[in-house]
Amino acid sequence: MTTVSLIRSHTFWSIYLLISASIMPRKERLRKEKERDLQQAAQGSSSLLSWMKAKENEDESQSQQGSSSMPSTSIAEEGDIETDEAATNAATGSVRPTDTDVVLSEDHSEEEQIDHIMSKLAALQYPTDPTHIHTFKIKRNDRYVSMCCNVGPCQPDIPYPKTEGRSFQKQWFSANVWLEYSPTANSMHCFSCRLFLSDEKYKSRTAWTTDGIRKWSTALEKIKQHSSAEMHMTSMVRWINFQKKALQSAFDVSDVKGVEVRERERQTNKEILTRLIDLTVYLARQGQAFRGHDESESSDNRGNFRELVNVFSRYDSVLKMHLEKIATVKATKTRPQVSLLSNRSQNDIIAALGTYIRKEIQREIKEAEMYSILLDETSDVSHKEQVSFVVRYFHHMQIKERFIEVCNVDTTTGQELENTVFLLMQKNGLEMKNMYGQGYDGAANMSGMYKGLQARIRAHNEKALYVHCKAHCLNLVLVEASKSSKHFVTFFNLVEKLYAFCSGSPKRHAALVKFQESLFPGQRVMELQQLSDTRWACREKALKALQRNLKAILMLLDDISDSDPPNLAQGDAQMYRNAINFMFILCMEITTPVFEVTALASDSLQEEGLDHSTAYKVIDGVLHTLQTMRSEEKFGEIFRCASEKAESFNIPVPTVVPGQERKRKVPVRFQHSTTVSQVGAQFESVEAYFRSGVYFTFLDIMTGELNRRFKGDNTGSPTARIIQSFQPLTVHANWVGPPNPEAIEAVHILCEFYGEDEDQLKTELKVFHSSFSSKDLREIFLILRENNGQLIFPAFVKMIQIYATLPVTTATVERSFSKLKIIKNKLRSLCGEERLSDLLLLAIEKDVEINYNEVINIYKDMAPRRMLL
Repeated sequence: MTTVSLIRSHTFWSIYLLISASIMPRKERLRKEKERDLQQAAQGSSSLLSWMKAKENEDESQSQQGSSSMPSTSIAEEGDIETDEAATNAATGSVRPTDTDVVLSEDHSEEEQIDHIMSKLAALQYPTDPTHIHTFKIKRNDRYVSMCCNVGPCQPDIPYPKTEGRSFQKQWFSANVWLEYSPTANSMHCFSCRLFLSDEKYKSRTAWTTDGIRKWSTALEKIKQHSSAEMHMTSMVRWINFQKKALQSAFDVSDVKGVEVRERERQTNKEILTRLIDLTVYLARQGQAFRGHDESESSDNRGNFRELVNVFSRYDSVLKMHLEKIATVKATKTRPQVSLLSNRSQNDIIAALGTYIRKEIQREIKEAEMYSILLDETSDVSHKEQVSFVVRYFHHMQIKERFIEVCNVDTTTGQELENTVFLLMQKNGLEMKNMYGQGYDGAANMSGMYKGLQARIRAHNEKALYVHCKAHCLNLVLVEASKSSKHFVTFFNLVEKLYAFCSGSPKRHAALVKFQESLFPGQRVMELQQLSDTRWACREKALKALQRNLKAILMLLDDISDSDPPNLAQGDAQMYRNAINFMFILCMEITTPVFEVTALASDSLQEEGLDHSTAYKVIDGVLHTLQTMRSEEKFGEIFRCASEKAESFNIPVPTVVPGQERKRKVPVRFQHSTTVSQVGAQFESVEAYFRSGVYFTFLDIMTGELNRRFKGDNTGSPTARIIQSFQPLTVHANWVGPPNPEAIEAVHILCEFYGEDEDQLKTELKVFHSSFSSKDLREIFLILRENNGQLIFPAFVKMIQIYATLPVTTATVERSFSKLKIIKNKLRSLCGEERLSDLLLLAIEKDVEINYNEVINIYKDMAPRRMLL
């Protein structure tokens, strides 16, 4: 048993029993009675009490002193005198060193002397012998006390020398753990009193501390008396407390070491997981697959994730050691090492990253305090209808459109879409009262005035204005313009058929390439482009390719028509060759420059973070271009170019105006219209006919549709009226100088709808535009951000924030569909909905900075982990 356990099992309970015992030795009881009698006789006399205390100390001192004639020892118990020190040393086998062996010179420091003494004691057979204190002139310092407590009391198992026929007995140790024996002085001592009694009142009691007890005939009685003494109990309590502190200190050191070991392991695991997170982010942002068909050890291709880990382990020591540990554990067939490379670990890392990015987006939306939603649906490769959910908000004076997730829906009715939107809003912590806008396409289930999604949401929040996607509006404008004349309908049908004819056969495609190379030697071959049914603005590429390759197409059609023996496609070639006439060439020359302008506008309307102010400027630019093009001079250039090309291709140019064979009466309702067919009108020339009946009609219909769809002309839509009222707030000239009535009316409309103070907003607008000069909305953003505008112009900042929050296009949703096709392809068609949303979030929102510690914490909390993180 250890010293501490002995103390706890014997001494502590013996002390307790002795204290609680009511029976005292007779001699002690008589002394107490005598003391009580003297106190009663003194009746409070301070002098007598002082005498009693002095007498008591004197009696005790006399009872403990012995008559010893040894010059080198202290006074011991009476009758206990050591006369033969050499004999005792010989009997015990110990050698008492001299002072010169252990005391250093005064030149050495106190610390060096203590080190020297401790080293000398450690070399002795009994380092805790009580007599060493005098021999080595030891001061009771902490190091000495700690050494003695670690070694324990001096309890040697030796032949004890006899004095007067009696000697010390070994069995006394078992009942008194504090008892110790000095082989050098042949005396017994109290270990606890010797080390832990430094109080002034106990300095005179040296029998058990320094002098020792040598009278063995009364040793048992002395031991019993000492064990019940106050000084002994005090020392025992201090010894026990010291041992407890020592044990606690040892435990603390052990705990600290254990914590350090666990912390090192935790840091190592975090370093491994950080590298795996980096690899996951790389694969997700590149839209690559993670797992392979066969991920076994014998597989040549274990999937992108595992193969990347193996490649990086060649250059990274952390991953290398991790893989070596896994291999070692598998080789020894022990409990599997946590590899973090399984499919579950990969999915958990993806989910943790998606959760972190989604939380960051939710935090920004909460700080913005207002948002708009963008929604659209599409079918994926597994024939599931997917709804993409995007949120637009204004954060730190910057417009942001963030993808949130995709959701699978069974049907796309207005009711089903409403339930889906509410579910997504609840899942992402979005409040209905903070919604200020909705952005969809023009489908009836989205834009319907009664049962559409926008109407259902406005029933809950009337301030959630619906905005039709501007890019879709531009496409619809082009569709309407292309239907303005039968000539344009025929033209676009023929363009699509020519693409199908030339590209449908590898032989015809190769022949077309050869004709192009002969016409444009050394130049890159331009492939024909297919017309898009939904993105009409993208038809500009198809028209430019047709315009450049028309001569090569005609050569191909002539070659096939004149082939001998006849080709199977000879009939189609001859039909297409006859269909390419002057009207076809003229339509090509008219639509190509117009579609070039609209293509630039379409690209601008699909920019990320586009605001309404910029969108209006883009549309104004298109309208200005169309107005410039609508002139006789411009059409004259187009007509001459078409005539020259027709002549070069041996295509006859018409000389007679179509429909001029007989005169027809023009209805009254058509006489003053410039945007309808000029039926029955008399034209001076063929050029005048095509200019008025084809070219001007095409441009006029396009201009009218642009004004109607983008500026709300002749619609009376309250939503368009409110959205257009924001624009005068951003025009500097409206608020500098005389008041602009249109701008004042716009402020009234906005304040009435949103419940703001009209006078305050007017004052802030005047002060802002008088203090700062801005050209557009983005410059206003910059000025407000640099000058803490929310503190100076709160009402104006709120209006600007609403204006920036209102959606313009759903291009961000369309881009998410492009990522959807990359991630969920034919080889990954079984990807789950949650995993698909997380992968899309990582692939789309690449600018969100990853906090690895946060991701690791999310990963750790997702499920119980067998490794420290």
